[in-house]
Amino acid sequence: MSAFFKSLFVLLSVITVLVLYVVVEVVLAMFAYMYLALNHVETFGTLISYSRDVLNLFANQLEQFSPELANRAYTTLLGELGPKSILLLLIGLLVSALGRLVSWLLRRWVHSTRLGLPSSIR
Repeated sequence: MSAFFKSLFVLLSVITVLVLYVVVEVVLAMFAYMYLALNHVETFGTLISYSRDVLNLFANQLEQFSPELANRAYTTLLGELGPKSILLLLIGLLVSALGRLVSWLLRRWVHSTRLGLPSSIR
């Protein structure tokens, strides 16, 4: 019975860590978005224009793959997603990728120090 509780504890711990990780990613993405919007207006405007291009690319791809659904999808999904929303999604993706890279590097570093490898091999 103790193995069951241990497994349950491990499962709840993993779920808690993942939820905290997602919350941290969302908060960092919002801070990056607000920082750009408030302190670097010109760069923010440039990124908005690039994200508008990404949104137009999505719409064009949808028209190519499914012309009969393109009009409905544009009015419902793509019409509601403005370039600022796409920019926030892309910033979130970048923050998530950087967070995962940092956590991977930290895990590698901790694992190498536990093994006692020389610094030249690390």
